[in-house]
Amino acid sequence: MSDKQTYTVNLPQTDFPMRAGLPQQEPKWIKRWQEEGIYNKMLAKDAPKGTFLLHCGPPYANGNFHVGHVLSCSLKDFVVRSKMMAGYRTPFVPGWDCHGLPIEWKVEQDLRKNSSSKDELSISQLRDLCRKEAKQWVGAQKEDWRRIGVVADLDKPYLTMDKGNEAGIVRALGAMAASGAVYRGVKSVNWSTVEGTALAEAEIEYQDHTSMAIYVTFPVVGKDDEYVVIWTTTPWTMPANRAVAYSDEVEYVALTIKADDSHPPHINEHYAGKRFWVASDLVEDFASTLKISEYETTEPQLGTNFADTKLNHPFMDRIVPMLAGDHVTVESGTGFVHIAPAHGAEDFELGKKAGLDLVCPVAGDGAYEEFVDDDSFADGLKLAGLNIWKAQDAILTHMREKAVLLKSYKYKHSYPVSWRSKAPLIFRTTPQWFVELDKSGIRQKALQSIDDIQKNGGWIPETGYKRIRGMIEGRPDWCISRQRVWGVPITIFTDQKTGEPLMDKAAFEAIASKVEKHGIDAWETMSTAELLEGYSYAGNIADLEKETDILDVWFDSGTTWLHVLGLRDDLQYSDRDSTTPADLYLEGSDQHRGWFHTSLLTGAAIIGHAPYKAVLTHGFVVDGNGRKMSKSVGNVIAPEKLISQYGMDIVRLWIAASDYREDVRVSNDIIKSTTDSYRRLRNTFRYLIGNLSDFDQSKHAVAYNDLPELEKWVLSRLQTEMVEAQKSYEQYQFNRVYQGLHNFCATELSNLYFDIRKDALYCDVKNSERRRACQTVLFALLQGLTTHLAPLLPFTTDEVWHATHTDAESIHLQPFFAGDEAWHVPALEEKWQTIWGLRHNINKAVEPLREQGLVKTNATTDITAIVAKDVYKVVADINMLELLMAAEFSMSEGDSTEIKVAVTNHGKCPRCWQHMADIGTDASQPDLCSRCADAEINNAEVAA
Repeated sequence: MSDKQTYTVNLPQTDFPMRAGLPQQEPKWIKRWQEEGIYNKMLAKDAPKGTFLLHCGPPYANGNFHVGHVLSCSLKDFVVRSKMMAGYRTPFVPGWDCHGLPIEWKVEQDLRKNSSSKDELSISQLRDLCRKEAKQWVGAQKEDWRRIGVVADLDKPYLTMDKGNEAGIVRALGAMAASGAVYRGVKSVNWSTVEGTALAEAEIEYQDHTSMAIYVTFPVVGKDDEYVVIWTTTPWTMPANRAVAYSDEVEYVALTIKADDSHPPHINEHYAGKRFWVASDLVEDFASTLKISEYETTEPQLGTNFADTKLNHPFMDRIVPMLAGDHVTVESGTGFVHIAPAHGAEDFELGKKAGLDLVCPVAGDGAYEEFVDDDSFADGLKLAGLNIWKAQDAILTHMREKAVLLKSYKYKHSYPVSWRSKAPLIFRTTPQWFVELDKSGIRQKALQSIDDIQKNGGWIPETGYKRIRGMIEGRPDWCISRQRVWGVPITIFTDQKTGEPLMDKAAFEAIASKVEKHGIDAWETMSTAELLEGYSYAGNIADLEKETDILDVWFDSGTTWLHVLGLRDDLQYSDRDSTTPADLYLEGSDQHRGWFHTSLLTGAAIIGHAPYKAVLTHGFVVDGNGRKMSKSVGNVIAPEKLISQYGMDIVRLWIAASDYREDVRVSNDIIKSTTDSYRRLRNTFRYLIGNLSDFDQSKHAVAYNDLPELEKWVLSRLQTEMVEAQKSYEQYQFNRVYQGLHNFCATELSNLYFDIRKDALYCDVKNSERRRACQTVLFALLQGLTTHLAPLLPFTTDEVWHATHTDAESIHLQPFFAGDEAWHVPALEEKWQTIWGLRHNINKAVEPLREQGLVKTNATTDITAIVAKDVYKVVADINMLELLMAAEFSMSEGDSTEIKVAVTNHGKCPRCWQHMADIGTDASQPDLCSRCADAEINNAEVAA
């Protein structure tokens, strides 16, 4: 035989590349999807299951997407694509939150860089700059969405700054106002002195912060050298003190400090011999902090004994009462609480109940008001006009000079900051607009909705249920007013003679119609009469005054279910009950206090229940060590870097493989591991495509009943995996979809079926029944794997589909491949588990020969097996030689399993590389085994 002898082996034929080149190829597919109008074609498809609406929460229009955005957008795309392929109509409209402080703040910073100021601009001019800033980032983030590979209406997204949406926000406010839920009141609210506005709970973060903690003495009126001691970490609030609170249930003692050389000098000089009231449980902490060791205490007395006690303010000409307070504890401090009603929620409520002065002495910019000095002594401390933070040193110095400051020290604790500017916040009592939660029934309706959603398994993961329920149960009334410019005005008029606000829903509708035409600037540019044109006001229009505050930006996004889903025709339900606008909300877990929260409150207020049926939350993206990503730490991974290096399909596969219910880790090592998994899936597709190059389903398919049992087992396993994948998609368990299909490809297909049938595919007669049977199964595998992986890997599956279905519609317009229920035979799968177990044990018996270098593969072995009766009964009718790919195999029944392996004496067929006993039996092909000789003859006849 010549060394150059060639044979008609049926090698795989495909142009499908082994190397994906995803970063270079994906943009081409994105462009093609746009040109083909894939999104609109998806909506036009028959939807036997009706409409499924995932309402897209609006990301904020500033800055490019970070890797957390990529996680969230990919998960949404998984949902939309899988629901479409399951038979739903899936309109998906992204949107952007465009109003609010971050954009206005950025515009102000840009103005300052150019030596300008917002004070030089009209409100309309400042808003125009904000619109321009928001529009810029909407455009940038649109491209981020596209690069992620989402299928969505990115040509017509919703923007909260669009006139129609702004009018919808006004209508939502009108609906809530008309129900009596909206009111104006004075309360102590979170306030940013840097940003000059009130903030909602959702806009607050907590960070480690170092404050100045102080022990301050309040002289007891009518008793010499007797003091009540308070502890606070906000010295700047001391000028606003109006009372000291105690607990009726706490026991207190009077501690007398003795002079002692071990004491700090100022203690001996100013405080020795005096009596200081503190809680009994805190005496040791108190003494230790002050570094005093010599003291004596009185018998404890309950806090009730302080009722009617009056105190002198430490440094102002003011007498303050002692009041019982339910919020007083002995966890830290002295057991007495300094009450500044202008600067604390609990302080405010106690002060309001006691009739204390509630006026705030601190302006919106953090400077003390002029009247702060009204109670100052003639030679006392003057604070008017000073910034509170800068004034603290002056306050401490003055209290030291007055000998009322026992101690001051730095104290590190968790402190609220603005999540935008990161500036520390204060509590500040001001007139604000609120949404009332209890009398209006909003809280109870919201809680009922939370419970109803939980009954239907709608909190995903279930931990979201307790989290949001606790937040709704304990939250205060919603402060919806902001003292800024870039936002929807609070379109409420107040009658200056009666003090009554105009809350008629018809008035809001009249205003909304003007906003719909002219935008929010109409509130400033149009007169009251023009705004209310078409509305009949019973009073004198001239007495009406416009509100100057704007709405909390969370009100904008929290009502999108009404002014987006309620107005766009493409998002309407035409085929079923639409009383609940959205089937699903999906965002990060921080939105329990944000978008999920405010949408729930507005839904409860306007339609009586939540605007969604289910809520899915994902964790944050953290680094490989589980640490939060931070520029200062240097562990931030930019999504564009990941995409440009690996491709978006690999990023999507990383997301699919992760358990999004917890924080999701990412690192180069994790992505590289994902790349290996992707390569296995891609190689599976390449194997299938290559071995189907000469297969025509209409001509060559083998009927199910005529398939060998091995092929029937593969189809049963495929049917099982497809059903499980669809079930996992339905439950939003994308990692199970990935795990099931990846393991199926890597283990049962690659390691078993492909390895075994490679010989038949390559070396059998081209049209042999066994080969065509195998190709029939490969075709089914290609359909099943491509469609079921398409929601996760849209680029790669699109490439596969175009390589194999040149005339068919896009993969993204296909349903999940259904297979055939008859394929699923559990008993067959159970039987083959036993067969594979025997094969595994036999292969283990070959290993010693491999390790000795006597054999490389089973092909060079003769195997004899005595098989236990229970196993033999299962495998007796199976061609184990074919499954083992050995030279010889014989099997008999016995009491236990015993396996013997020897090196074969058979020669090697150069065409199939198998060691066979029948080499040379065909005289026309003396070098080949009989199977290969027959194949050569038949293939030659077919070619002729």
